[in-house]
Amino acid sequence: MSISTNPGREALAKSKDEARAVIEKLCAEQPYAKVLGYRLVDAADLAVTLALPLRPELLQPRLVHGGAISSLAEAACTFAVLTRLFPAFWASTVEQSVQFLRPVEATTGELVAFAHVRRFGRAISFVEATVTHEGREIATARSTQIRRSL
Repeated sequence: MSISTNPGREALAKSKDEARAVIEKLCAEQPYAKVLGYRLVDAADLAVTLALPLRPELLQPRLVHGGAISSLAEAACTFAVLTRLFPAFWASTVEQSVQFLRPVEATTGELVAFAHVRRFGRAISFVEATVTHEGREIATARSTQIRRSL
């Protein structure tokens, strides 16, 4: 299925394969994705899972920096909206709140962020994300995304 040139709440859902192809393309093209090092795990219409392999550069000083966790959550939230909007439109974060539930003191393994859209609106969408490390929830996030013209 393809989306209309003016997708709002009535935009058509994409198949899992279409959603995955959109996010794979975006992850491969975005410079920040390359710098941070996250990768796509899975995608479906209005939902995305990203993984961030841990490495010493993400620590401050012994714990994973909150900015890395927040960036991963935000990317997953934005991409969840883009599964439906892209390539006709972009999504930008208007607001995000992150609740850090426990520290991560590790340089191995990976962080995994799962984001899903709670409400897909004509202009504004609301998204929730959960970030885990080794199966333990370490952070939650809520994001407000606005549709933007490309």
